Amino acid sequence: MRKTLLMMTASLAAMAAPAFAQAVPAEVESASPEDAEQAGGIGVIVVTAQRRAQNVQDVPIAIAAIGGEGLQEAGVRDPRDLTLLVPSLSMQAGTAATTTSLFIRGVGIGDFNSNTTGAVGVYVDDVFLGANAGKLFNIFDSEGIEVLKGPQGTLYGRNTTAGAIRFSSRKPTNELTMNASLLYGRFDEVHLEAGVGGPIVKDVLKVRVAGLYNRRDGTTLNRVTGNHVNDIDIWAARGIVDFTPSASALLRLSVHGGANRGGARQFQHRGQGIDFFGNPAFLPDGTPLDGLGYADTDDDIYAGDYDIEGQERVDVFGASLTGEFSIGDLTLTSISAYEKVNRSTIEDTDTSPNDIINALYKDRPRQFSQELRLASGTGDRISWIIGGYYFHDKLTTASYYDLLRDLRDPTAPMNGFDPANSIGLLRYPYEQKTTSLAAFGQADIKLNDRLTATLGLRYSTDKIKFDFSSFFDEEGFIVPLVDINDSRRFKDLSWRAALAWQGDNILLYASASKGYNSGGFAGGAATDPLQLQPFGSEKLFAYEAGFKSDLFDRRLRFNASAFYYDYRDLQVFVFDTSATVPVQRKLNAGNARILGFEAEVTAKPVEPLELFVAASILDSEYKDFSGLAGSDFDGNKLVNAPSLALSAGATLTLPVGENGTVRAHVDTSYSSKIYLYPDNLPGNAVGEHAQLNARLAYKPDEKFEIALWGKNLTGTKYLTALFPVITQDQLNYNDPKTYGVQVSFSF
Repeated sequence: MRKTLLMMTASLAAMAAPAFAQAVPAEVESASPEDAEQAGGIGVIVVTAQRRAQNVQDVPIAIAAIGGEGLQEAGVRDPRDLTLLVPSLSMQAGTAATTTSLFIRGVGIGDFNSNTTGAVGVYVDDVFLGANAGKLFNIFDSEGIEVLKGPQGTLYGRNTTAGAIRFSSRKPTNELTMNASLLYGRFDEVHLEAGVGGPIVKDVLKVRVAGLYNRRDGTTLNRVTGNHVNDIDIWAARGIVDFTPSASALLRLSVHGGANRGGARQFQHRGQGIDFFGNPAFLPDGTPLDGLGYADTDDDIYAGDYDIEGQERVDVFGASLTGEFSIGDLTLTSISAYEKVNRSTIEDTDTSPNDIINALYKDRPRQFSQELRLASGTGDRISWIIGGYYFHDKLTTASYYDLLRDLRDPTAPMNGFDPANSIGLLRYPYEQKTTSLAAFGQADIKLNDRLTATLGLRYSTDKIKFDFSSFFDEEGFIVPLVDINDSRRFKDLSWRAALAWQGDNILLYASASKGYNSGGFAGGAATDPLQLQPFGSEKLFAYEAGFKSDLFDRRLRFNASAFYYDYRDLQVFVFDTSATVPVQRKLNAGNARILGFEAEVTAKPVEPLELFVAASILDSEYKDFSGLAGSDFDGNKLVNAPSLALSAGATLTLPVGENGTVRAHVDTSYSSKIYLYPDNLPGNAVGEHAQLNARLAYKPDEKFEIALWGKNLTGTKYLTALFPVITQDQLNYNDPKTYGVQVSFSF
């Protein structure tokens, strides 16, 4: 740990990076007052975390806000990159690029299955996204991102015990604007992003169209074929039309689509040291083997032996219609949205040259949502928002596992098909329908000129219908295993209460809130009905106190908060490894608690230099958790909950010539050891690690920029996910060092 912290300190001293969490706003453009600019201070940040435009320093919620310029400067390409900038945000990369689990302050669930709804709500232009596969297509042409920490059940759609991430697209403007960026980097990466917009009919109709194309050769060598795998091939596009028939009405139509034609994730192999009969299996040097005697022994995490080179085929489409209507001092907002995803992923699950297990993950989620909100004006002593929310999702899957094909006897009947010994094609198609309804309201009550109380309630009901079957299939010969048709309804009342005292340059706040994540059904392959027992809702009671301050004429911004989480009936994803074939299980642990402290400091000691550091400290513990086979996890740490996480950086901007500037930027991040499963076994741990990114840009004027950039410049290697398979584990690692050049222009 000392070595990695010293590296961070040295990099911070060498160069400077902007305060990402404050440098640019999310959702609404930065509103830096003239007096702040003239004084060389830190600009005001405007966010809409509480459904109103507010200075982030006036919002009694812990928020990290990253604007469009900050996203480009940090090289953020998809939601997973945000973990490098927000210490309390962590992720667990699943079985493919489209199945990433997000955690905030140690709250989340590492379930990669298609029907899971994580504890972190993801929103794009206030539309909740339910399908994991559709969440990689949204960070382009972005105004910014807000990361809201802690339960957000009062004002937001579904299942936000951990928090919410809000992406905001650039909106049409009253003047013609255009921007484009072309990036080229290592592994022949090409990243092209562009947008253009402006008025069609002055003051009545305006549009914006934007697109993204990103391709990259593979970073991992397949020694079997000589090809490079783990490549990227994604495109996405979005069009937004604003229609303003009168000064009191706005209709906004947004349509987007995209496709992923890249490779499925090719993992690293680690034998479990047992054969198919449970006997020890090791090389003479102690290297563990899998059931067929294979081991990857070269210690190169960017090379492997794969008999199948996985592919992903993902197509997304979505549309939303937002209406905002002024009715006197009131504002009525309506958001109607539809999203669909078609996903097909072929995966070499055993990550070896043998054919032990491979998978096809195929799912087709369809969702429709409708939200209505009525908000008061902000000038009165009491300001309020009330609303209703409807969400319907239909998920159809047709996935399978091809098990132990190398153990088949081709001379036996049906080519050795043997379902009794798990040799064959295991199909597990299912359909899940989710219908959610909610009514919510929140009020801010000014008790006096300084003190404001916030009270909020949300009543939610979720009905989930689950129709599941599993069977072995061999050329039409069916061996049925499980057939379940069940439904469950979950109800909850979430709430929030807060007090905020506003001084001249400081905000003090304390809050108590309750968040809820509905129960449901596990979505993995199952051969026994007991594996599909429904799990219950989880509840999180959060208590937090903090302050936000702007000091020394806005040259120093210091925010901090402390919190305590009482986490009840938390949902956990585990593997039952008692048999040869590991079985996925989703169940409720009893209780857990999380105690934490966060701090963010932004400083602008002199005009050209801006410094930033953020820290997250967590003390997490399962309080009452009996795992499978009578195991006791009481006292263990929660998964993806680092005891210490840091991000830091600075930006140095120097004038060149009459109108030009040189901007040097560096940021670094650090995470202490985390565990990927509740058992806290050493083999399931991710060691402490740090990363370093940098960017050097030259702008001859406000319209053009050329930059050199680098990500993970220290070549840090760390585990991002681990899943037990048949007699071996599949390991996922972060991307290697990358670097390149970027050219951008705007007018």
